[in-house]
Amino acid sequence: MSTRDRTSQIIEIKERNPTLHGFLSYSLAGLSKQWADVAQRDGSQPDFYLIRAVTILEVSTRQQIASLIDHAKEYTDRAVELSKQIKMDFATVRDVQGRAITLGDIVAHSIPMNSFGQIMGYFETLLGKPFRQLLIDAIDRWRVEIEKQPSEPIIRDFDALAYHLSRLFEIRHILCHELPENPVYTTSEVAEFLADATRFTKATETVLHFEKYGHTPLTQTEMNIDAMNRLREKEEELNRLLAEIRTRAEQAEQEIVSLDDAQEKWLAYRNAHCDFLTWLNQGGTIRTTLWAGSARKMTAGRIAELQSWLEFRSKLER
Repeated sequence: MSTRDRTSQIIEIKERNPTLHGFLSYSLAGLSKQWADVAQRDGSQPDFYLIRAVTILEVSTRQQIASLIDHAKEYTDRAVELSKQIKMDFATVRDVQGRAITLGDIVAHSIPMNSFGQIMGYFETLLGKPFRQLLIDAIDRWRVEIEKQPSEPIIRDFDALAYHLSRLFEIRHILCHELPENPVYTTSEVAEFLADATRFTKATETVLHFEKYGHTPLTQTEMNIDAMNRLREKEEELNRLLAEIRTRAEQAEQEIVSLDDAQEKWLAYRNAHCDFLTWLNQGGTIRTTLWAGSARKMTAGRIAELQSWLEFRSKLER
């Protein structure tokens, strides 16, 4: 398949799944529950559940890899090891530049996903540290901090999980590409395959979220407080930059007047625009988080604009 064909395919995949979220462990948990409800019935179709489980694992892994690569330069740099066979042509660069797809999308959809070992290797390469131990140490913070349950690892027996998921990929390959005369698994194994697929995906989501964002708040109240604190930090950065600009322009009083007028109007626009963006969430507790997030993004853009202006002014003064 050519690079252009691949980028077109990626765009089509994203268009078919525009709202795909990053927590597919819930999809696997739902699949596991469905199996528990039908396992004892005639015509329960266990093959479908195993094939579907591997599909969700694959989609989740590609999604997480793309997100990780696009998150920070350190992961993008390590992605070089995964992208040695990828050829970038002008059309691909254009799609990336236009944000139709990202570099993470290209890498994630270009690597093979045929075994559990491959998945482990990809994350270990991108993180630059042993992924197995991170998974073993992962706990469900919601259960511990909110539900006050005992602190227990999400994966209690990693060796057993690795064995089950390795077998799951092998079974999926046989079911999809061969016509075996004899059963390649027992129906009693299906529940454990699904349970371990759920545990692995949940632990992976937990590890990667922490690696990218650290110890984030869990309740909406904590999220609101954190979002407002992050906004205030960005506003303080903006105020320091404005003070620096005023100091540099102290000999040009009219320039300072113009700056203050522009800043007052920009702030009014920012606040009004954030009100508009979160209008549909009025009355909901999440609105504060969404409002602060939008305001922080716009404030970061304002800082970039003023920093660029200041650098240009400095060149003129030389």
